[in-house]
Amino acid sequence: MLNFEREYLNYRKSVIEHDISRMNNMQFEAVTETLGPVLILAGAGSGKTTVLVNRIAYMVKYGNAYNSCRTPNINEGIFHKLKEDINLSTENSQYFCDEPINPWNILAITFTNKAAEELKQRISDKLGDKAKHINAGTFHSVCAKILRRECEFLGYNSHFTIYDTDDQKRLMREVLKGLQIDEKQITPKSALGEISRAKDRLISFENFEAEAGNDLRLKLIAKAYKAYQKRLVDSNAMDFDDLIFNTVTLFLENPKVLVYYQNLFKFVLVDEYQDTNHAQYMLIKLLSDGHRNICVVGDDDQSIYRFRGATIE
Repeated sequence: MLNFEREYLNYRKSVIEHDISRMNNMQFEAVTETLGPVLILAGAGSGKTTVLVNRIAYMVKYGNAYNSCRTPNINEGIFHKLKEDINLSTENSQYFCDEPINPWNILAITFTNKAAEELKQRISDKLGDKAKHINAGTFHSVCAKILRRECEFLGYNSHFTIYDTDDQKRLMREVLKGLQIDEKQITPKSALGEISRAKDRLISFENFEAEAGNDLRLKLIAKAYKAYQKRLVDSNAMDFDDLIFNTVTLFLENPKVLVYYQNLFKFVLVDEYQDTNHAQYMLIKLLSDGHRNICVVGDDDQSIYRFRGATIE
């Protein structure tokens, strides 16, 4: 390696350290370790989302530069001109990038719409117009976008309706009435609760019926699940649990579609990972299996969605 190249690599590290100067050592490592699987565990108020935002900005600006020994096509004259002013260097990060990562190849997922909007805004503050191309949203919004494009594989058309809680209760009440199941025996809310938990575990109505065994209550709910799901499909509608359930089903049944999204979302990042349920875990696993560039951020002491099927395991 030429002396100029060694000098350049050392200077590149100093530029990146200057650009991410507000991180402590562990945060800095989490930001700059871009390739392969990364698990980030941190307590409340320790800046987990800040790390996620800075990591995304670093990936777009520098790729894998900090941990790389490769040098780009930069001549000595440009290098010395950049070296005169470190602020000029950070504004011209393309000269220090290695293995550049396209914004549209990044998928960032969080749990609530509010958190997703905050994430988008903070990424935009860091990257400007490039942030528009980053795929950031909730599990449900990301899945809805995929299904709008691919749902014909599942027997829906792209104009499907997403039922809210009131729509679900209305439909379940009609289903129970049609099956002559007394609401005093099984309420719409309890039936929907069982069905939601089943979908969180990726249990179809066929498998739910098989698992019910001799349990009379579960056998009745299995009938309701089957009828409810048929009514949804006939109405070209999905409930919120279907968005993730159907996306996982889509990927499992259509390998070519899965490969397309694995190559689109080459880098997957998940905030509040401790609150993922089995269906969400499978979605992330399927998407990240292609390139194995998965980064999850969470705190195992802050899991608040166990009642929704979240499991730290």
